[in-house]
Amino acid sequence: MKCPCCGSEMEPGGIVTGGVTAMWHPAREFDKQKWKRVVYTDGKAIGSSSVLLSQTRIPDAWYCPNCDIVSGIFKVTNGN
Repeated sequence: MKCPCCGSEMEPGGIVTGGVTAMWHPAREFDKQKWKRVVYTDGKAIGSSSVLLSQTRIPDAWYCPNCDIVSGIFKVTNGN
């Protein structure tokens, strides 16, 4: 995959989170400040969670060593 920023070839890989489900939130929720960050709504889970391993694995993440960024297209796993 080509980097959307610089056009260099990106390295395929994935993201692993520890202990919690990875969630995408719309900007109005993501940008909450102070105590409002305790509760988020309208989230979309991404990746596959394992309670046994206490991790979430998210495939299809690409790393650009030239820009030092991670990019990807992630499938929502709890669809709405």
